[in-house]
Amino acid sequence: MGARSSIGVGLRTIVVAVGLTIIFMVGTLVSGLGRPATSAAGTTAATPSAGQGGDILLWLFVVSLLQAAVVTYLVLEATWSGWRITGALFLVVLNMWMTQTAVESVSYLRGHIFQGQVASGFATQAVVTGLVIATLFAPFAVWMLGGFRRIAPGATIECVHWSAARWTGTLAATTVAFVALYYLCGYYIAWQNPALRQFYSGTTEIRPFWGQIGWTWSSTPWMVPLQAGRGLLFVAMTLPAVRMLRGGPVRVAFGTALMYVGWDGSLGLIMPNPIFPPSVAHSHLVELMVWGLLFGSFVGWIVGRGRAAAETAAL
Repeated sequence: MGARSSIGVGLRTIVVAVGLTIIFMVGTLVSGLGRPATSAAGTTAATPSAGQGGDILLWLFVVSLLQAAVVTYLVLEATWSGWRITGALFLVVLNMWMTQTAVESVSYLRGHIFQGQVASGFATQAVVTGLVIATLFAPFAVWMLGGFRRIAPGATIECVHWSAARWTGTLAATTVAFVALYYLCGYYIAWQNPALRQFYSGTTEIRPFWGQIGWTWSSTPWMVPLQAGRGLLFVAMTLPAVRMLRGGPVRVAFGTALMYVGWDGSLGLIMPNPIFPPSVAHSHLVELMVWGLLFGSFVGWIVGRGRAAAETAAL
């Protein structure tokens, strides 16, 4: 890519970021997610001052710019074009709001919802926000980045079909990896912060890893199956975008890791957060970024290897 082309891509990425910023605000207005939660006593959170509102808008644009850069990479690396890329990107964006934000709030913020610190309809609002953003942003980004006009490179890859056994093995392996990395990163990164333990459990007490897993299994036996189901849904919703990436296993692993870090919800924790104290938000930021890098690399690698094996078998 020449200097002129690079500048053009950079300018289009900035336009995509501006569009995402505006679309995000539209989404939160439609869903009501931007309104402060009302507590049991009938009080609401303080309205940000003009200066704070400006800071939030700046951070929102920074996050949008990072996510737009990831989307630019995905579109340029795609072996698909047009509405196929749009559909894959739609699922990636919706996945962040549905399986990450909405399901996590139901799992871990129930106590804060009961206390009025989080709106009782937060999960529903998150899904509605995601639907609005994904519906508006996916076609806008693909159009702006030229995905409707170009002939996709390496389009023959899409003709390779997987057997039922390969699909089953891929989904099973990635679901197990999702749960394993979720609890490993959660414990060894986020749970090491006493403020985070206080926020979720009301105490700073910490158990050994297997003791914590045992306590989780005995106190909330539904949690591990829920996370396994969430992992399966997470992979299913992002798999089209993974499969459209060109290159071998290493190249696909890199693109998938980039996609997961950009769209697993971690970047949103850079902004001022009305739910988490700063220390808790920062711990989750590091946790999710490490998790996204590791899990994305694994998913991309296993899909890339599966595709290479299917291509070899088809010869």
